[in-house]
Amino acid sequence: MRRRGFSKRTVAARLAAIHRLLPPTVTFVFAALLLAPTPARPQPGPVANSAHLDPDHGVLRINEPWAPRGSCSQCHTMKGPDTGGPPYATLLFTENSNQLCYAAGGACHQQMPINYPADEASRIPTGFPDAGYFEYNAGGSKIWGVEYRNRWPGEAVYENTAHVSVGSGWFSPHRNDPDMPRIDPEGSGSCLNCHYPHGSNNPFDMLVGTYRGIGGSTDVTYPSQYGLCFQCHSNFGAPAMEPTGKLIADFYDSSINPDGRAGHQIRMNPQVAISWPSHIRQGDKLPCYDCHNPHGSRGYDGAGPNAFLISDERPGWANLADTRADPVQSRTFCLGCHIPSDGAPGSIQVEGIVMNAISDVPGHHTIDMQGCYECHGADYTTSNAENVHHPGAGG
Repeated sequence: MRRRGFSKRTVAARLAAIHRLLPPTVTFVFAALLLAPTPARPQPGPVANSAHLDPDHGVLRINEPWAPRGSCSQCHTMKGPDTGGPPYATLLFTENSNQLCYAAGGACHQQMPINYPADEASRIPTGFPDAGYFEYNAGGSKIWGVEYRNRWPGEAVYENTAHVSVGSGWFSPHRNDPDMPRIDPEGSGSCLNCHYPHGSNNPFDMLVGTYRGIGGSTDVTYPSQYGLCFQCHSNFGAPAMEPTGKLIADFYDSSINPDGRAGHQIRMNPQVAISWPSHIRQGDKLPCYDCHNPHGSRGYDGAGPNAFLISDERPGWANLADTRADPVQSRTFCLGCHIPSDGAPGSIQVEGIVMNAISDVPGHHTIDMQGCYECHGADYTTSNAENVHHPGAGG
């Protein structure tokens, strides 16, 4: 049917009359065809990997007979906004901003989940696909429910507009940086930069790109498993993006850095770890999510947010604003995973790897004061610079 030149107000009035005659589902489909604007880019329909559409655990903004759990009517409605006026674009119940995801008036993604932050016990265990990925589970089976999405710190953390005291960055750069690929109507970095609400081909978190369990041992360049991050943090990033942010993919690229340290590679060195689970392979590169949370942070135990999107998952990881130049902060960050030479072997695990006390050399003792970057680097100026993503061998 060819769309004629009626105004949306006229169409809405006619649909109101149709709505009284037809079942709601039929009316909704008809309305969507008439009112939905032509999308700026192709929009796939619902797919299997959509937590929102699950009839048992999916979206439940409203609880009405005409809007069962997980149905399209939870977000798209013929009734328009709560004022009773005409619907928003694509028949959404409110403007298509991040506030829709937080669901003012509902209970979607506004609050911090009850099991935040993710920790080692939250990982998919070895023996299951994507072992090591942070997915709240019981014996490898996902535990459903928005209240268990333990990588989301809540609206207040993502919407933090504060600048880091050191430098000019934000505690929540993906919300505040004007160079984000998609900006919502309120001026925030859109959730749609990383998530698609109708589901995606990625099995986790309705992500628009690949973000999977640990890997990279066989990748000649940067690991395809972390493609979601590298679609921006590489030469594919926005033209105005800070150069240091666009070099991250190069630091993970073994063709640029063939020294066995690209991407903080796992080398199965007994001086670093005691044992490795079966899903870890020699040469795997550390996943971004082992150090970062793209939504921002509140600090471990809520003690204060971290810069550089450092996550809240490790004891002591709070108020880390300058890990590249402050020796105390640098040590706190690195010793969240590594055990000092006089520490207790086996007292920390990462990705199921049982860590060992590091070698007994100056700077590795608990009481030492040197920053880790003094030997292992904090240079982000060139593709083969040494830093935590491509650490130097040390002295």
